[in-house]
Amino acid sequence: MLFPHAIFIYLRENPDMKRFILGALVVLASIQAAPFAFAGEDRTMDEETLKNKIEGWYPTGLPLVNYSSDEGFGYGLRGYIYYNGEKGDPYYNVAPYFLQLYAQFFQSTNGVQYHELNADMPYFMGTKFRIMTALVYDKNLNANYFGLGAKNATRSLTDVAGKTYDSYSGFLDYVDDNPEYAKWYNYTITRPKFWFSLFRRLPADFQVMAGVEFKKVSIDPWGGRKFDGDEQAQTMLERDRNIVPGYDGGWTNYARFGAGYDTRDYEPDPNRGVYVDYCFEVSTPALGSEYTFNKNTAGARAYFNPFRPLVLAFRAGYTTASGDIPFYEENWFGFALSRKNGLGGNWTLRGYKADRFVGRTMTVANAEVRWKFANISGGGQSFDFKLVGFADTGGVYDKAADPFTDPRFTDYHSSFGGGFVVAWNLATIIHFYAGFSREDMGIFINFEHVI
Repeated sequence: MLFPHAIFIYLRENPDMKRFILGALVVLASIQAAPFAFAGEDRTMDEETLKNKIEGWYPTGLPLVNYSSDEGFGYGLRGYIYYNGEKGDPYYNVAPYFLQLYAQFFQSTNGVQYHELNADMPYFMGTKFRIMTALVYDKNLNANYFGLGAKNATRSLTDVAGKTYDSYSGFLDYVDDNPEYAKWYNYTITRPKFWFSLFRRLPADFQVMAGVEFKKVSIDPWGGRKFDGDEQAQTMLERDRNIVPGYDGGWTNYARFGAGYDTRDYEPDPNRGVYVDYCFEVSTPALGSEYTFNKNTAGARAYFNPFRPLVLAFRAGYTTASGDIPFYEENWFGFALSRKNGLGGNWTLRGYKADRFVGRTMTVANAEVRWKFANISGGGQSFDFKLVGFADTGGVYDKAADPFTDPRFTDYHSSFGGGFVVAWNLATIIHFYAGFSREDMGIFINFEHVI
């Protein structure tokens, strides 16, 4: 009986949260218990997409070959099983698939392990519910910590003595002469986790979601450990240990509540439409968490198709946190459909190291031009090839209102680049990107579009 009692105490002491949860329950209950007073149909795919959509079950899969300046050379295997249903099934011309199940084994030469079993079930069992869930083992021997907050985000790379560097390669030259500081910006994090999200589509292109994530985090600094035969000196994270929340890791669990508006024609690889979402995350001891914090994230994406081979894609994102949020949670945009880390790395600023700029409040904006230049089909398989050019930018702030009241656009960090995308049987998206900034460059091979 302690768990319900803890929830009661938390809600009594947090009236805003109580009103939010009660409101969410009322909305979900009304969705289930009462018919809608207005009619609305989900948007269907265009004729070409429907023509290329495979009926029934089919597998895809490929060896994972990856390189990035953060992860080194990555290798592994991801295997997919899809079920698309039959043409006469309800929602066949709406759903990208009825089941996407994949299993992944992945590790890299720079100490990343990411093993995952993931299921996505839109229009679950012929309803407008969607279930997304995953079981993950995530370990990174060399996670990045460059400091926190707006003031730190404006500083150049700095060694232990305070000397600054305009480029990451310049910092590496310093490391060559001082190998005991090779891990100055690194630490090890291990976080096995389970997450579950339930979505419900509404008429007029709206949807609501509720979910949970549970993970046990372990932090292991590099100071005193051996690397290439050299004992590592104190790292930046160890230096900041008394001012950085979450240094000791622990259970970091939270609930998620969100809403979205989605008019995209085909979710995995859109040609036109918009997707706007908001997500509220709350971590509390009532969920078994060792931290109490809130996180609010909003995002907007837009896709334009001036003529068939060309797609213009845009994204803007905003996130802000309050409470004793651990440092390893500050670096996430908690979008309703999929959480993405930033600023820096494959999903936000593609010309910088992962987590290069981190703070309680962050913004991001991305633009892409995609040009489909070839298609290869045969043997029941289809491959679309697209060239991509992109530009990214983002900023870090200490207060929730600062991006609007004191935007400081001159403090923003930007990158640009290009690459290409392969769409395998429409739904499996594989991207190859090279990003450049004034400080660094990144090369990325991964799944899904960034936008």
